[in-house]
Amino acid sequence: MLKMTLVTPTRKILMDAEVEELFVPAYRGELNILEGHAGLVTTLSTGVLRYRLKGSSQVMRAAISWGYCEVSNDIVNVLAETAELPEEIDKKRAEETIQENEAKLSSPSTTPSEIIKYQNKIKRAHARLQVLDEKSHDRAGV
Repeated sequence: MLKMTLVTPTRKILMDAEVEELFVPAYRGELNILEGHAGLVTTLSTGVLRYRLKGSSQVMRAAISWGYCEVSNDIVNVLAETAELPEEIDKKRAEETIQENEAKLSSPSTTPSEIIKYQNKIKRAHARLQVLDEKSHDRAGV
């Protein structure tokens, strides 16, 4: 059995939760971590963290942005810059964030550093919407 901890600089979301498996949005693609996984340390990308608690068939989700994941001896530590659970996400706000930042990207006066900032905001908002969209599929049994 894996033990998973998910923390951000400002809060603890999961501490030593027993999970059957998890999927992390690593920098070079999604990683599936199961019991007995080889030790590793990887950087995380903005995306959706998915995990299944011990004895449950339901997949839980969180929108995360940048961080690290460490796996060692069936202990998984996820240290994310931000992490949001479905019940904490405001769908309208995420949609507005995408629209506002896409408009800013189309401005000819946008600097290269602003482009990166706006693109990151759009990625975070898309991850939030993906968490909500997948949650609605879970309720529908899809």
